[in-house]
Amino acid sequence: MRHAAFLAVLTLTACKTAEVAPAAAGPEVTAQDLQVAEQSLTDFTLSLNAKLLGHAKGTVKRAQWELVVDGAVAKKGTQAFDVALDGAAPADLQLKVASQYVADAEALKAMDTRGGSMLCALRGAFEVQEGAELKTVAFARSREVRVPRLPHLKAPEFEAGRYSEDEAGVTFHLGVDNPNPFEVTIQSLSYEVVLAGKKVTDGDVGKGERIRPASTGVFDLEAKLSQESHPAAEVKKIIKSRSIPYEVKGQLQAGLFSAPFTYTGTITLPAAK
Repeated sequence: MRHAAFLAVLTLTACKTAEVAPAAAGPEVTAQDLQVAEQSLTDFTLSLNAKLLGHAKGTVKRAQWELVVDGAVAKKGTQAFDVALDGAAPADLQLKVASQYVADAEALKAMDTRGGSMLCALRGAFEVQEGAELKTVAFARSREVRVPRLPHLKAPEFEAGRYSEDEAGVTFHLGVDNPNPFEVTIQSLSYEVVLAGKKVTDGDVGKGERIRPASTGVFDLEAKLSQESHPAAEVKKIIKSRSIPYEVKGQLQAGLFSAPFTYTGTITLPAAK
C-alpha cells in the first residue's frame, strides 16, 4: 500500500509539474528601423532593417508586407529570405520596398503644390520555420517622407567679350535649382540663343547630369555674334554700339517634369581698349 501511495504522489507531482512548465519562447524582433533608401521625382524606396532573435534554431523563410501611405494601403508583397537563426544571436534582416509618388506629370505638379511630407509605414510579418512548425513574427515601423518638389530654372548670368570689331562672344550660365533632399537627374536641357534678333546657336546639355540635394546645377551655353550669323556691316554696327539684345529659350526635362523657359535682356559689351 505504501508503494502504491508513493507512486500516486509521484504521478500527481509530475502532472502538476507538466501543467506549470513554461512554453518555449518563440522568435521575436528585437530591433527595427525604417529609412528612405532612395528617392527621385517620381519614386521612393523604403528599407526596413530588423534584428530577429530565435530562441530555437530555425530559418527565416519570407516576409509578408504592406506599404501604407497616409493611412491607405498602397502596395502589398512578399520578400523571400533564407536566413538561419542559431537560437543565440539575432540575425540581421533587410526588407526593401519601392513605390511611386505619382504616375503622371499632373500628379507631380499637384504634389509639388501640396508640399510637406507623407506618412509611410511598412508592416507585416516574418515567417520562421522551426522544425515542422512555421511561426510568424510581426513587424511595423513608420516615418515621414518628404514629397518631391519640382526643380526650377534661374535667370541666366552671363560673361561677354569683344573679340574684334566684327566678333563678340558670350557665355550664359543657366542655373537649375534642386530644392529636394535627394539628387535630381536631368534628362535634357535644350536651348536656343538669339542675339540681336537672329539665332546664333542651339543645342542640348545636361543629359544624365545629377544635381545634388538642395543645390544648383549650372550649365554653360556658349554663343557668338559674327558674320556667320549676321551681315558684316550689321555686326560691326552692333558691336560698336556695345549693346546686344538677347533671348535664351528652351526646355528642361527631368523625369515626368518638363518646363519651357524664355529669358530676354541686353548684353553690354566692355569698351574697346
